[in-house]
Amino acid sequence: MRWVRRIALAEIVWCAGLLAASTLLGGIPLPTPIVMSAFLLALPVLGVTVFAARRLEIRETGRAATSGYWLWRLLRETMPGWLLIASLLLFVGFWVVGAFYMGSSVKELGAGTYAVQNHGQWTVISKAQYLHLKAQQQRGFLSVPGGLCVAAAVLSTALLRREARREAVRPKS
Repeated sequence: MRWVRRIALAEIVWCAGLLAASTLLGGIPLPTPIVMSAFLLALPVLGVTVFAARRLEIRETGRAATSGYWLWRLLRETMPGWLLIASLLLFVGFWVVGAFYMGSSVKELGAGTYAVQNHGQWTVISKAQYLHLKAQQQRGFLSVPGGLCVAAAVLSTALLRREARREAVRPKS
Protein backbone atom coordinates (compact mmCIF):
# COMPACT_ATOMS: atom_id res chain seq x y z
CA MET A 1 0.00 0.00 0.00
CA ARG A 2 3.00 2.30 0.48
CA TRP A 3 3.69 2.30 -3.25
CA VAL A 4 0.08 3.33 -3.91
CA ARG A 5 0.43 6.28 -1.56
CA ARG A 6 3.72 7.29 -3.17
CA ILE A 7 2.20 7.16 -6.64
CA ALA A 8 -0.84 9.15 -5.44
CA LEU A 9 1.40 11.83 -3.91
CA ALA A 10 3.50 11.99 -7.08
CA GLU A 11 0.31 12.29 -9.11
CA ILE A 12 -0.87 15.20 -6.96
CA VAL A 13 2.40 16.99 -7.63
CA TRP A 14 2.17 16.12 -11.35
CA CYS A 15 -1.38 17.48 -11.67
CA ALA A 16 -0.53 20.62 -9.70
CA GLY A 17 2.52 21.16 -11.91
CA LEU A 18 0.50 20.72 -15.08
CA LEU A 19 -2.15 23.12 -13.77
CA ALA A 20 0.52 25.68 -12.94
CA ALA A 21 2.20 25.22 -16.32
CA SER A 22 -1.04 25.70 -18.23
CA THR A 23 -1.84 28.79 -16.17
CA LEU A 24 1.57 30.45 -16.03
CA LEU A 25 2.41 30.02 -19.69
CA GLY A 26 -0.26 32.51 -20.64
CA GLY A 27 -2.99 29.99 -21.20
CA ILE A 28 -1.11 27.90 -23.76
CA PRO A 29 -2.69 24.43 -23.97
CA LEU A 30 -0.56 21.42 -23.16
CA PRO A 31 -0.23 18.50 -25.59
CA THR A 32 -3.08 16.01 -25.18
CA PRO A 33 -0.86 13.01 -24.26
CA ILE A 34 0.55 14.96 -21.32
CA VAL A 35 -2.95 15.77 -20.07
CA MET A 36 -4.07 12.16 -20.52
CA SER A 37 -1.04 10.92 -18.56
CA ALA A 38 -2.67 12.32 -15.43
CA PHE A 39 -5.63 9.98 -15.93
CA LEU A 40 -3.38 6.99 -16.66
CA LEU A 41 -1.95 7.25 -13.15
CA ALA A 42 -5.02 8.43 -11.24
CA LEU A 43 -7.55 5.78 -12.20
CA PRO A 44 -5.50 2.67 -11.27
CA VAL A 45 -4.30 4.25 -8.02
CA LEU A 46 -7.83 5.11 -6.95
CA GLY A 47 -9.10 1.68 -8.00
CA VAL A 48 -6.43 -0.17 -6.02
CA THR A 49 -7.04 2.01 -2.97
CA VAL A 50 -10.81 1.56 -3.01
CA PHE A 51 -10.39 -2.19 -3.52
CA ALA A 52 -8.00 -2.38 -0.53
CA ALA A 53 -10.41 -0.37 1.63
CA ARG A 54 -13.32 -2.66 0.69
CA ARG A 55 -11.18 -5.70 1.42
CA LEU A 56 -10.26 -4.29 4.82
CA GLU A 57 -13.92 -3.70 5.68
CA ILE A 58 -14.84 -7.25 4.68
CA ARG A 59 -11.91 -8.64 6.68
CA GLU A 60 -12.85 -6.67 9.82
CA THR A 61 -16.64 -7.06 9.78
CA GLY A 62 -17.15 -10.16 7.68
CA ARG A 63 -19.41 -8.35 5.20
CA ALA A 64 -19.24 -5.59 2.64
CA ALA A 65 -20.50 -2.24 3.86
CA THR A 66 -23.59 -0.82 2.18
CA SER A 67 -22.88 2.81 3.05
CA GLY A 68 -19.94 5.17 3.26
CA TYR A 69 -20.06 5.32 7.05
CA TRP A 70 -17.28 2.73 7.41
CA LEU A 71 -15.05 4.94 5.27
CA TRP A 72 -15.74 7.96 7.46
CA ARG A 73 -15.08 5.83 10.56
CA LEU A 74 -11.77 4.66 9.12
CA LEU A 75 -10.66 8.22 8.39
CA ARG A 76 -11.86 9.55 11.74
CA GLU A 77 -10.07 6.83 13.71
CA THR A 78 -6.75 6.91 11.89
CA MET A 79 -6.16 10.43 10.61
CA PRO A 80 -5.44 13.59 12.62
CA GLY A 81 -7.94 16.38 12.13
CA TRP A 82 -5.44 18.85 10.66
CA LEU A 83 -4.45 16.37 7.96
CA LEU A 84 -8.07 15.74 7.02
CA ILE A 85 -8.75 19.47 6.81
CA ALA A 86 -5.61 20.10 4.74
CA SER A 87 -6.46 17.29 2.33
CA LEU A 88 -10.06 18.48 2.08
CA LEU A 89 -8.81 21.96 1.17
CA LEU A 90 -6.48 20.51 -1.45
CA PHE A 91 -9.32 18.37 -2.84
CA VAL A 92 -11.65 21.39 -2.99
CA GLY A 93 -8.85 23.44 -4.57
CA PHE A 94 -8.54 20.96 -7.43
CA TRP A 95 -12.29 20.92 -7.96
CA VAL A 96 -12.58 24.72 -7.84
CA VAL A 97 -10.00 24.94 -10.62
CA GLY A 98 -12.16 22.52 -12.59
CA ALA A 99 -15.33 24.52 -11.91
CA PHE A 100 -14.05 27.31 -14.13
CA TYR A 101 -14.00 24.92 -17.08
CA MET A 102 -16.15 26.27 -19.89
CA GLY A 103 -17.79 23.41 -21.73
CA SER A 104 -18.38 25.31 -24.97
CA SER A 105 -18.28 23.64 -28.34
CA VAL A 106 -15.81 25.13 -30.81
CA LYS A 107 -15.69 24.97 -34.62
CA GLU A 108 -12.71 25.94 -36.74
CA LEU A 109 -13.72 28.42 -39.43
CA GLY A 110 -10.29 28.66 -41.04
CA ALA A 111 -7.73 31.45 -41.39
CA GLY A 112 -7.02 31.46 -37.63
CA THR A 113 -10.61 32.11 -36.58
CA TYR A 114 -12.90 29.89 -34.58
CA ALA A 115 -16.56 29.94 -33.59
CA VAL A 116 -17.59 29.15 -30.04
CA GLN A 117 -21.10 28.38 -28.86
CA ASN A 118 -22.09 30.21 -25.69
CA HIS A 119 -25.64 29.85 -24.38
CA GLY A 120 -26.94 28.83 -27.79
CA GLN A 121 -25.30 31.66 -29.74
CA TRP A 122 -22.21 31.35 -31.92
CA THR A 123 -19.45 33.91 -31.51
CA VAL A 124 -16.34 34.30 -33.67
CA ILE A 125 -13.08 34.28 -31.71
CA SER A 126 -9.42 34.60 -32.64
CA LYS A 127 -6.81 31.85 -32.41
CA ALA A 128 -5.36 33.38 -29.23
CA GLN A 129 -8.80 33.28 -27.58
CA TYR A 130 -9.26 29.70 -28.79
CA LEU A 131 -5.92 28.64 -27.28
CA HIS A 132 -6.88 30.28 -23.99
CA LEU A 133 -10.24 28.45 -24.03
CA LYS A 134 -8.54 25.14 -24.82
CA ALA A 135 -6.06 25.63 -21.95
CA GLN A 136 -8.96 26.45 -19.64
CA GLN A 137 -10.72 23.23 -20.67
CA GLN A 138 -7.54 21.25 -20.02
CA ARG A 139 -7.31 22.74 -16.53
CA GLY A 140 -10.83 21.45 -15.96
CA PHE A 141 -9.81 17.99 -17.11
CA LEU A 142 -6.66 18.05 -14.95
CA SER A 143 -8.60 18.92 -11.83
CA VAL A 144 -10.41 15.57 -11.91
CA PRO A 145 -7.38 13.26 -11.57
CA GLY A 146 -5.81 15.67 -9.09
CA GLY A 147 -8.86 15.49 -6.84
CA LEU A 148 -9.09 11.71 -7.21
CA CYS A 149 -5.44 11.30 -6.24
CA VAL A 150 -5.94 13.45 -3.14
CA ALA A 151 -8.73 11.07 -2.13
CA ALA A 152 -6.52 8.05 -2.91
CA ALA A 153 -3.59 9.47 -0.93
CA VAL A 154 -5.77 10.15 2.13
CA LEU A 155 -7.46 6.76 1.98
CA SER A 156 -4.19 4.87 1.47
CA THR A 157 -2.64 6.76 4.40
CA ALA A 158 -5.59 5.76 6.59
CA LEU A 159 -5.24 2.13 5.49
CA LEU A 160 -1.52 2.15 6.27
CA ARG A 161 -2.17 3.61 9.71
CA ARG A 162 -4.86 1.00 10.41
CA GLU A 163 -2.48 -1.75 9.37
CA ALA A 164 0.29 -0.33 11.60
CA ARG A 165 -2.11 -0.31 14.57
CA ARG A 166 -3.10 -3.90 13.87
CA GLU A 167 0.57 -4.93 13.72
CA ALA A 168 1.27 -3.17 17.03
CA VAL A 169 -1.61 -4.97 18.77
CA ARG A 170 -0.78 -8.44 17.36
CA PRO A 171 1.10 -10.65 19.80
CA LYS A 172 4.66 -11.37 18.75
CA SER A 173 5.39 -15.03 18.20
